[in-house]
Amino acid sequence: MSGEAPVITVQCLSLREYFSASNMKSIFRSFVYEYETPKIVTIHSISIALMCRLIQVLILIYGIAYLMIHKKGYQETNTSIISSITLKVKGIGYNQTGPNQTLVIDGADYIVPPQENNALFLMTNFIRTDQEHKRCAESPDEKESACSNDSQCQLNKEFRKANGKWSGRCLINPTSAQNKSSSGIGRCELEGWCPVENDRDIPNPIRDALNFTIFVKNFIEFPRFKVIRKNIQQNASYLKKCNYDRENHKICPIFRVATILDIVEPDPTEQMNMLKFGGVIRVKIDWKCNLDKSLDHCLPEYSFGRLDGPYKEETFSQGFNFRFASHWKHQDQSFRTLTKAFGLRFIISVSGHAGRFDVITLSLNIGSLIGILGLATFICDIVALYVHRQSDVYRQQKFQDVDLNLLRLETLNSLTEGMINEVAKRKQQALLTDHVVENNDAISIIDSPHKEKFRRNVEQHPHNLHHQLTSSPSVVRKNSAASPELLRDDYHQRPVAYANSLTDSPSSSSSVKHRRSITTRPPQLTSLPKINHEEIEMIDKVDIDFADEDSPIVSGHKQLNELKSNLNIKSSSLPTTGQENLKRPPPKLETFL
Repeated sequence: MSGEAPVITVQCLSLREYFSASNMKSIFRSFVYEYETPKIVTIHSISIALMCRLIQVLILIYGIAYLMIHKKGYQETNTSIISSITLKVKGIGYNQTGPNQTLVIDGADYIVPPQENNALFLMTNFIRTDQEHKRCAESPDEKESACSNDSQCQLNKEFRKANGKWSGRCLINPTSAQNKSSSGIGRCELEGWCPVENDRDIPNPIRDALNFTIFVKNFIEFPRFKVIRKNIQQNASYLKKCNYDRENHKICPIFRVATILDIVEPDPTEQMNMLKFGGVIRVKIDWKCNLDKSLDHCLPEYSFGRLDGPYKEETFSQGFNFRFASHWKHQDQSFRTLTKAFGLRFIISVSGHAGRFDVITLSLNIGSLIGILGLATFICDIVALYVHRQSDVYRQQKFQDVDLNLLRLETLNSLTEGMINEVAKRKQQALLTDHVVENNDAISIIDSPHKEKFRRNVEQHPHNLHHQLTSSPSVVRKNSAASPELLRDDYHQRPVAYANSLTDSPSSSSSVKHRRSITTRPPQLTSLPKINHEEIEMIDKVDIDFADEDSPIVSGHKQLNELKSNLNIKSSSLPTTGQENLKRPPPKLETFL
């Protein structure tokens, strides 16, 4: 049983002990005073290192060239823009309305409605019909309106596509039988605006519509930076002569319709269809302002695009058109002119982007770039852990399994081994000390004739001398009295008795007197044999050395102290009888400065 290793029980902390005040205090201290850093493992692999550096270089190129320079990652940006737009159209057009009849129109005729928010309709073609409020036949375009008697019209009286309210009568047209385009003999009668509009034949667009000009006036504000700009920065003489051109006049705010159509639709056939049937065009004004430079460089950029589909692709509801009417009365009769307008609808959109240098934005982007650099380490870790042929070695160095119970056992074992090592170290130091004392026994007495005489006396009468040195207080008193203070050559000398344990202290460089004081003896040991004067004098000479107050103490005092220790050891080993076998208390060492 004694040879078995001791069993150590390791217990985990309970919930109450874990949330105790002392444990919480230690956790708080570790949180405040301890710093944790990740473990770094260096891999000596050319392939992985080159891959890591290549990925880092690509990330740096992306971050510096694209994010910092192209996207101006050092600037604070503002995209919330406040905008106002005003549109004006100028031009004179004409149209052939009949034989030898020409209709001249201007901006008041072809801008319908006169004002819109961020939009403009330019009428390029139209169909006008003068109507009176009365009863007439339905349009031939509606096939349900064909009839041969009134009963057919009464059945379809609630026809939703009718151009008016059907009365239920069938109007027979005498010439309908000769009209090949008709699908019946007659048409149902309606009550409404007559005659019904005929839009089967669409006329040609307004001539000279391509020379119409559109003037765009734009005001913007970046509220974050409190910057207000407008697109009219040139002088009046320049604005009166310029027309927008993508190469020569990029900032001119006056646009010809022909120039816009050339940009959005290069096909001439499609351009003619857009003028005839209408279309939708987007005009975008984009402000890109670098406020680190002068505001004179903050200018708009214009772009154009077609929003409706090409006519060769659309088969239903082509182009853009709407109807509007103007009313009047004559002789209590209501009249109106119905106009079906075809044209180009321009939708204006404004966007802006302003930037100014900002330290916080730059710091955030640099931090983001540093974080993206960690992607290289992530990819290399995946390659080293799962792809590389020596992935097992890297996995052992990368990950560390921690067992709390095993760590506690190792801690207890290390404490036990430390205690054993400390005890062995102390024993070894004690053995070394005893060895040094025994080696110095032969040297400790040969410094003076008195010491040699004392050594011979000890060898002859070791027992009596031991009692004389350790048991008699009178001997000590006589010894102390036998060494008076002496004056030699005008400087003071004192008797010094050196203690074995204090000879190596720093205070030994000055004149110090060490005296051995003997503790009180038991009453049964007070009767001792008398010591003659010669022995007292010899002890006095042995125990006392004289040293100057201002001179360093000679090295011989260490040998005397070792001699006294040796005498005490030898005397304790001698056989004693009776009361002499009683244990004597060890002498006390006192130091007087």
